[in-house]
Amino acid sequence: MSRLIKISNGRIEVGVIPDLGGMVALLRVVGKPNILKADPALWNEAPTRPRSFGPNPVWKPYNGHIVWLGPQSEWWAHQDKNPKKRRERAVWPPDPYINNGYCEVLRHDAAELVTRGPESEFSGVRLVKSLKIRDDNKVLFNVRAENIRNKPVSWDLWLNTRVDGYAMCYAPVSSMRKVRIDAPNGDGSDEPCVFSHDGGYLTTEPRKPSKGKERRCGKAFIQAGKGFMAAFASSQALIIRFKRHAPTLIHPEQALVEFYNMTTNRKDDALTELEYHAPYKTLLPGESMEAEQTWELHPFKSKPRHEECVEFLDGVSGVVV
Repeated sequence: MSRLIKISNGRIEVGVIPDLGGMVALLRVVGKPNILKADPALWNEAPTRPRSFGPNPVWKPYNGHIVWLGPQSEWWAHQDKNPKKRRERAVWPPDPYINNGYCEVLRHDAAELVTRGPESEFSGVRLVKSLKIRDDNKVLFNVRAENIRNKPVSWDLWLNTRVDGYAMCYAPVSSMRKVRIDAPNGDGSDEPCVFSHDGGYLTTEPRKPSKGKERRCGKAFIQAGKGFMAAFASSQALIIRFKRHAPTLIHPEQALVEFYNMTTNRKDDALTELEYHAPYKTLLPGESMEAEQTWELHPFKSKPRHEECVEFLDGVSGVVV
């Protein structure tokens, strides 16, 4: 039996896997392929409902749309189960309670789903996620993080939408001066991926690794000029809208918008992450914070040209959510 719980209004379909942290595994216009990178074979694995995790959780790339906490350098800094990771300020893997914990379904009807995750002993928070397909075919995604500790915790909410690494992805930004590019590791095993700026947008330019290289990867930290980003894949255009925040509200290690792109010599491995960071906040015991996105899906050409994508984005960039 599939682990996927679906909601739909007959035009837009969304699917969630509650026992994987409430991950959104399916997002599409009805009749179109899934625009998210997620493997349907994994939906049919025997579901698990872990209530606690050991000090060395195993990461598995389920992908889809997930929520993390930022900054990444703090992921293992506020727990006692793995002192080595705390000392090293490990940046991988993410909190398993948030990423793979079993979420209770609080509400489920035709076009709405609400899930509540477990309390994390690693991060000190619990997440409640809600999805609603509105009458205008837009999907409203909201996540609330509550401090479950008896002392303050400080985090941001990091919403990560994973799509195929060869998708055409865009973020509005006035110039490359407002973009920081992180190169791959310095041992020479990886080569940098390519980002370009044209027509008012930063865009990914996915390419296979050069001969003799195994992987091409990199990350762009973007001071986006407007509160949206976009991906063109699976004969659809996905517009992700959110509130634009001043750079001073974002943790200095992060950015409002981040694009991570990775390709290998295996096309199926290719991945792009479209990431949004909400403001970094300190929560007192019992306090909570929220982040929200609106997702718009439009049928589109299967292999659009860059100019067609820019023209489309210029036409929808000022549309009020």
